[in-house]
Amino acid sequence: MLHPTTEAIAKALTGYVLFSEEDATEQFQADCNFEPKLVKLGDLSTYPRNGSVYKDKHGILQCYWKPQGGNYTQEEKDSLQGWYEVPSNEDIEEWSFDSFCFTPGDDEVEPDHPDSWLSLLGLI
Repeated sequence: MLHPTTEAIAKALTGYVLFSEEDATEQFQADCNFEPKLVKLGDLSTYPRNGSVYKDKHGILQCYWKPQGGNYTQEEKDSLQGWYEVPSNEDIEEWSFDSFCFTPGDDEVEPDHPDSWLSLLGLI
C-alpha cells in the first residue's frame, strides 16, 4: 500500500490511479518472452536469461533469475538461480514509487539494481 502522500503526488504529477483492491492482488501481467518447449540441449541461445518470463501449466507467470550482484557466494548464486513467481500488481506498484525494491530471493535492493524485480521485468 502506498503512503497517501506518495499516492497524491503520483496522481497530481502523472494522473496515475492506483490499482483497485481487486486488481492489486492479481499477478502483474509481464510479457511472456520465453517458451520452454523451444530449448535445445547445448544451444545456449535457447536457454532462459535473466528476466525471461513464461506462463506455466497452471497459468502462473514465472520469471527466471540468476543473481548478478550482491554479496552472494557462488554457492548461494547457484542455489538461488531458477524460476520465481512474478509478483502482484500491488508489489510492483509500491516498488515503482518507493526507494527500495526486492529481488526474487527477498533481498532489499535499489529499484535499478540488476537483480531487482523492476529490472528483471524490464520496468526500469
